[in-house]
Amino acid sequence: MSTVAERKSHVGTFLLGLFLLLFGVLLLMSRAGVINLNFTRIAGFAVLIVGAYEAITAFAYTDQRRLFWGSILFLTATLVLLVSYQFIPDAWSQIWPSALMIPGLAFLMLFFSNPREYSLLFIAALFVIVGWSLLAAQKGDYGISEGVFGALRFLVPLAVVVAGVYIIWKNFFRTRT
Repeated sequence: MSTVAERKSHVGTFLLGLFLLLFGVLLLMSRAGVINLNFTRIAGFAVLIVGAYEAITAFAYTDQRRLFWGSILFLTATLVLLVSYQFIPDAWSQIWPSALMIPGLAFLMLFFSNPREYSLLFIAALFVIVGWSLLAAQKGDYGISEGVFGALRFLVPLAVVVAGVYIIWKNFFRTRT
């Protein structure tokens, strides 16, 4: 009888083999001139699928590390695909605010997996609000003044520090008590 770890390993190996097979066929078709490939979109869809798989299975196994990184991969791939298909105009100016909102949404996913930890909700809100405010400031929306924009620049490092302190506290000090 196979264990859960062995079955999981077989599924992962099968998916890797299937991905390599499909990627190889697409690459051969591109080299033969049958189709025109956009590798940014292919990589985006591949990372999107891996991130979604990791995030969904992390809920089943209550693995917060996989949930966080799966969410990061999924959301980053979504951003890459939106830029690739030109749904987001002037994308380069929106990378930094998005880079803040993506971890914020990943922390929000962690909160959904463990709703008793309100500190995750606070960190998620801090990242998302700062990222959204920077995005609005860059676009000139909401009449954000230069003073407010300067304060937001101060809040970005603060959000990173708060997230770092939380992670250190949770992994080193809280588990020993």
